[in-house]
Amino acid sequence: MYKEINQFLERAVELLVLEERKPHIYGVVEFCEKLARRYGLDNEKLKTMALSHDLFRDVEGEKLKKIASLYGIELNEIVLKKPILLHGFVASEYLKRRFGVNDYDVLLGVGYHTSGHPEFGVYGKALALADSLEFTRIYEGVNKFRELAFYDMELAYREVIRNKIIYAVNFNLYVLPYTVETWNKIVEEGKK
Repeated sequence: MYKEINQFLERAVELLVLEERKPHIYGVVEFCEKLARRYGLDNEKLKTMALSHDLFRDVEGEKLKKIASLYGIELNEIVLKKPILLHGFVASEYLKRRFGVNDYDVLLGVGYHTSGHPEFGVYGKALALADSLEFTRIYEGVNKFRELAFYDMELAYREVIRNKIIYAVNFNLYVLPYTVETWNKIVEEGKK
Protein backbone atom coordinates (compact mmCIF):
# COMPACT_ATOMS: atom_id res chain seq x y z
CA MET A 1 0.00 0.00 0.00
CA TYR A 2 2.64 2.55 1.04
CA LYS A 3 4.78 1.94 -2.04
CA GLU A 4 1.94 3.01 -4.35
CA ILE A 5 1.17 6.02 -2.14
CA ASN A 6 4.82 7.04 -2.30
CA GLN A 7 4.84 7.05 -6.11
CA PHE A 8 1.95 9.51 -6.04
CA LEU A 9 3.49 11.60 -3.22
CA GLU A 10 6.78 11.96 -5.10
CA ARG A 11 4.87 13.56 -7.98
CA ALA A 12 2.87 15.72 -5.54
CA VAL A 13 6.10 17.00 -3.93
CA GLU A 14 7.34 18.05 -7.35
CA LEU A 15 4.12 19.98 -8.02
CA LEU A 16 3.28 21.49 -4.62
CA VAL A 17 6.58 22.14 -2.88
CA LEU A 18 8.88 25.08 -3.53
CA GLU A 19 12.30 24.19 -4.93
CA GLU A 20 14.09 25.45 -1.82
CA ARG A 21 12.12 23.06 0.43
CA LYS A 22 12.65 19.92 -1.65
CA PRO A 23 16.18 19.24 -0.31
CA HIS A 24 14.70 19.21 3.20
CA ILE A 25 11.91 16.79 2.26
CA TYR A 26 14.29 14.44 0.50
CA GLY A 27 16.71 14.83 3.42
CA VAL A 28 13.93 13.65 5.73
CA VAL A 29 13.31 10.70 3.38
CA GLU A 30 17.01 9.78 3.50
CA PHE A 31 17.23 10.10 7.28
CA CYS A 32 14.08 8.00 7.67
CA GLU A 33 15.61 5.30 5.46
CA LYS A 34 18.65 5.18 7.75
CA LEU A 35 16.45 5.02 10.86
CA ALA A 36 14.35 2.27 9.28
CA ARG A 37 17.47 0.18 8.66
CA ARG A 38 18.83 0.84 12.15
CA TYR A 39 15.63 0.03 14.01
CA GLY A 40 13.98 -2.51 11.67
CA LEU A 41 11.09 -0.24 10.71
CA ASP A 42 8.93 -0.34 7.58
CA ASN A 43 10.84 1.90 5.18
CA GLU A 44 7.89 2.51 2.84
CA LYS A 45 5.66 3.60 5.73
CA LEU A 46 8.32 6.02 6.96
CA LYS A 47 8.82 7.27 3.41
CA THR A 48 5.11 8.07 3.17
CA MET A 49 5.43 10.10 6.35
CA ALA A 50 8.57 11.85 5.13
CA LEU A 51 7.17 12.74 1.71
CA SER A 52 3.90 14.04 3.11
CA HIS A 53 4.99 15.87 6.28
CA ASP A 54 5.73 19.20 4.52
CA LEU A 55 3.59 18.66 1.42
CA PHE A 56 1.40 21.63 2.38
CA ARG A 57 4.14 23.72 4.04
CA ASP A 58 4.29 26.20 1.15
CA VAL A 59 0.53 26.76 0.94
CA GLU A 60 -0.41 30.32 1.90
CA GLY A 61 -1.80 30.69 5.43
CA GLU A 62 -5.34 31.75 4.54
CA LYS A 63 -5.65 28.80 2.14
CA LEU A 64 -4.36 26.45 4.84
CA LYS A 65 -7.03 27.74 7.21
CA LYS A 66 -9.71 27.14 4.58
CA ILE A 67 -8.50 23.61 3.85
CA ALA A 68 -8.27 22.87 7.58
CA SER A 69 -11.83 24.12 8.09
CA LEU A 70 -13.08 21.92 5.24
CA TYR A 71 -11.28 18.95 6.84
CA GLY A 72 -12.82 19.72 10.24
CA ILE A 73 -9.46 20.53 11.84
CA GLU A 74 -9.74 22.72 14.93
CA LEU A 75 -8.45 26.25 14.47
CA ASN A 76 -7.15 27.22 17.90
CA GLU A 77 -5.70 30.58 18.93
CA ILE A 78 -2.12 29.69 18.02
CA VAL A 79 -2.87 28.39 14.51
CA LEU A 80 -5.05 31.41 13.81
CA LYS A 81 -2.00 33.57 14.56
CA LYS A 82 0.44 31.19 12.81
CA PRO A 83 -1.57 29.28 10.18
CA ILE A 84 1.60 27.63 8.83
CA LEU A 85 1.35 25.36 11.88
CA LEU A 86 -1.63 23.70 10.19
CA HIS A 87 0.46 22.13 7.41
CA GLY A 88 1.08 18.86 9.26
CA PHE A 89 -2.56 18.46 10.28
CA VAL A 90 -3.69 19.09 6.71
CA ALA A 91 -1.14 16.56 5.39
CA SER A 92 -2.30 13.96 7.92
CA GLU A 93 -5.95 14.43 6.99
CA TYR A 94 -5.01 14.35 3.30
CA LEU A 95 -3.34 10.93 3.76
CA LYS A 96 -6.44 9.67 5.52
CA ARG A 97 -8.95 10.98 2.99
CA ARG A 98 -7.03 10.56 -0.26
CA PHE A 99 -5.33 7.22 0.40
CA GLY A 100 -7.32 5.64 3.22
CA VAL A 101 -4.35 5.63 5.59
CA ASN A 102 -5.67 4.79 9.03
CA ASP A 103 -2.47 3.91 10.91
CA TYR A 104 -2.71 6.01 14.08
CA ASP A 105 1.07 6.47 14.49
CA VAL A 106 1.48 7.53 10.86
CA LEU A 107 -1.34 10.08 11.03
CA LEU A 108 -0.28 11.37 14.45
CA GLY A 109 3.37 11.54 13.36
CA VAL A 110 2.61 13.57 10.23
CA GLY A 111 0.14 15.81 12.03
CA TYR A 112 2.41 16.63 14.96
CA HIS A 113 5.87 16.34 13.41
CA THR A 114 6.60 19.98 14.30
CA SER A 115 5.66 19.77 17.98
CA GLY A 116 6.01 16.15 18.97
CA HIS A 117 3.16 14.40 20.72
CA PRO A 118 2.95 12.48 24.03
CA GLU A 119 1.34 9.50 22.27
CA PHE A 120 3.93 9.11 19.51
CA GLY A 121 5.00 5.59 18.77
CA VAL A 122 8.23 4.66 17.07
CA TYR A 123 7.16 5.97 13.64
CA GLY A 124 6.10 9.36 14.94
CA LYS A 125 9.35 9.68 16.86
CA ALA A 126 11.38 8.63 13.82
CA LEU A 127 9.72 11.31 11.66
CA ALA A 128 10.19 14.00 14.32
CA LEU A 129 13.87 13.07 14.56
CA ALA A 130 14.33 13.03 10.79
CA ASP A 131 12.61 16.40 10.44
CA SER A 132 14.94 17.95 13.01
CA LEU A 133 18.14 16.10 12.14
CA GLU A 134 18.24 15.50 8.38
CA PHE A 135 21.56 16.44 6.84
CA THR A 136 20.64 19.88 5.44
CA ARG A 137 19.84 21.05 8.99
CA ILE A 138 22.69 23.01 10.50
CA TYR A 139 22.59 24.24 14.09
CA GLU A 140 24.65 23.90 17.25
CA GLY A 141 24.64 20.32 18.54
CA VAL A 142 22.93 18.76 15.51
CA ASN A 143 25.76 16.26 14.92
CA LYS A 144 25.54 15.08 18.53
CA PHE A 145 21.78 14.62 18.14
CA ARG A 146 22.29 12.71 14.86
CA GLU A 147 24.70 10.28 16.51
CA LEU A 148 22.30 9.84 19.39
CA ALA A 149 19.43 9.07 16.98
CA PHE A 150 21.27 5.97 15.76
CA TYR A 151 22.37 4.93 19.23
CA ASP A 152 19.12 5.35 21.21
CA MET A 153 15.96 6.68 19.55
CA GLU A 154 14.17 7.39 22.84
CA LEU A 155 17.04 9.41 24.24
CA ALA A 156 17.46 11.29 20.96
CA TYR A 157 13.76 12.12 20.89
CA ARG A 158 13.99 13.43 24.45
CA GLU A 159 16.90 15.67 23.53
CA VAL A 160 15.26 16.96 20.35
CA ILE A 161 12.10 17.90 22.29
CA ARG A 162 14.26 19.60 24.94
CA ASN A 163 16.08 21.49 22.17
CA LYS A 164 12.78 22.61 20.56
CA ILE A 165 11.70 24.13 23.88
CA ILE A 166 15.04 25.85 24.49
CA TYR A 167 15.06 27.21 20.93
CA ALA A 168 11.50 28.56 21.23
CA VAL A 169 12.24 30.25 24.55
CA ASN A 170 15.55 31.71 23.34
CA PHE A 171 13.94 33.22 20.24
CA ASN A 172 10.67 34.34 21.86
CA LEU A 173 8.58 31.87 19.85
CA TYR A 174 5.50 29.95 20.92
CA VAL A 175 6.15 26.77 22.84
CA LEU A 176 3.47 24.59 21.30
CA PRO A 177 1.09 22.93 23.78
CA TYR A 178 1.85 19.42 22.53
CA THR A 179 5.58 20.04 22.90
CA VAL A 180 4.99 20.91 26.55
CA GLU A 181 2.75 17.84 27.03
CA THR A 182 5.36 15.67 25.32
CA TRP A 183 8.12 16.98 27.57
CA ASN A 184 5.98 16.46 30.68
CA LYS A 185 5.28 12.85 29.67
CA ILE A 186 8.99 12.25 29.03
CA VAL A 187 9.78 13.60 32.52
CA GLU A 188 7.08 11.44 34.12
CA GLU A 189 8.30 8.31 32.33
CA GLY A 190 11.84 9.09 33.45
CA LYS A 191 10.70 9.03 37.09
CA LYS A 192 9.32 5.49 36.77
